[in-house]
Amino acid sequence: MKKRLLALLLGIFFVTVQALAQQKVVSGKVTDDEALPLPGVSVTIKGTTTGTTTNVDGNYSISASPGQVLVFSFIGTIPQERTVGAQNNISLVLKSDAKALNEVVVTALGIKQEKRALGTAVTEIKGATIQQAQRENFLNALQGRVAGLEVTNTSGLPGASSSVIIRGITSLSGSNQPLFIVDGLPVDNKTFNTANLASDAPGSPTGFNNRSVDFSNRAADINPDDIESLTVLKGPEATALYGIDAASGAIIITTKKGTAGAGRISYSNSFKVSQVTKTPEIQQVYGQGTFGTSNPESFTYFGPKYQQGTQIFDNIKPFFKNAFTQKHNLSFDGGSEKATYRITAAVVDEGGIIPGADLSRINFGTAT
Repeated sequence: MKKRLLALLLGIFFVTVQALAQQKVVSGKVTDDEALPLPGVSVTIKGTTTGTTTNVDGNYSISASPGQVLVFSFIGTIPQERTVGAQNNISLVLKSDAKALNEVVVTALGIKQEKRALGTAVTEIKGATIQQAQRENFLNALQGRVAGLEVTNTSGLPGASSSVIIRGITSLSGSNQPLFIVDGLPVDNKTFNTANLASDAPGSPTGFNNRSVDFSNRAADINPDDIESLTVLKGPEATALYGIDAASGAIIITTKKGTAGAGRISYSNSFKVSQVTKTPEIQQVYGQGTFGTSNPESFTYFGPKYQQGTQIFDNIKPFFKNAFTQKHNLSFDGGSEKATYRITAAVVDEGGIIPGADLSRINFGTAT
């Protein structure tokens, strides 16, 4: 047994020594398009966590084995890869990524500016990213994608309203939601209840006195498939042009427009099934009543113990149902260089796990 263990340790030792012997120090210099040294360039071995960065002179040094791939990356440049071979020096030029540097975003009043030239906090999300989330309310797709933005849902029911807060609460009495701008038109995302309706007036036979109903938020009426890009403006500097209405920030939504060329038809769909996976356990020891005394009209179950053989029904699990949701999007666009058009239609049929809690929505839109 001792001989086997010794042989195993010696084998591991020789393999390790051989692997270390194959490694060598690779060094070099990284420069930009103008032959200037690039400090802070990340140099990593592909597929590993081993890496280093270039110094102020653009020089680096790293231990690697022949056949391994070095990845060079830096902000605003195109990443490059180099395979380690017999040479000990690998120097290269990182070219600027013109696409990233010249990226423009839509800011206040629809003004387009280069992202790198902005001095305010702005975050842009492409429409494709929102569509991939497959949310019926596109606001829920923003959660976790924008720093400082918090989305709060009223409930998990279909059509439940969603409120948005950017960088925390700023007002104790007013609305803390940002201003929504859709193709230059302001949209109020605040919800309303039956107290705002004439039918809720005191004495109305059809009113819902002292009852609040969630009628969802107005941003939920926007079809996610129609969004081209979404820009979140944070802070007073970014939203100054919109005045007091944008005191809590602004969300600029640009919808898709038609493109010149022959007419094109696009169709997409998605399906989803929701199911309750866990329900509360039912107490099966005590009957209706209080302090051990039976009371059939009581809503509490602290009465006497059930007699042996009493049939107890589960009224919770059978109450819920499997919820099926389907979405269909259809668009037709085309036109010439002088005029373009885009016609869209979307149907959303969202089922709820509670019977009767369903949402059906149809969107029609046109754009030029």
